[in-house]
Amino acid sequence: MGFPSTNDGPVDRPVTPPDLSIARAASLKPLDEIGAELGMGTHLLEPYGDSVAKIKLKAAEELADRPAAKYVLVSAITPTPLGEARPR
Repeated sequence: MGFPSTNDGPVDRPVTPPDLSIARAASLKPLDEIGAELGMGTHLLEPYGDSVAKIKLKAAEELADRPAAKYVLVSAITPTPLGEARPR
C-alpha cells in the first residue's frame, strides 16, 4: 500500500555492483600525482605504503594563503550487522 503500481510488469532497474567489485576495478593513482592535483608537494605527504598517505600538519601553515576548504575526517570504520562498513 502506498506504492504506485502498474500492470505493465516488473520495472527494469540498473544493478549496482557490490563495493568489492567497484574497489577491485579501480586503478590507483600514484600519491605524488594526487598531491600535485591538490597543489601540494610530496614533502607534505606522509606515505603509509604505496597507496595511503596522511597530510602533514605543517601543510596547514604552508597552504594558509589558499581559500578555506572542507575536509572529511574518518577516524574509524565500524562494520554493521550486514557486513557493510560505515564511518564513525
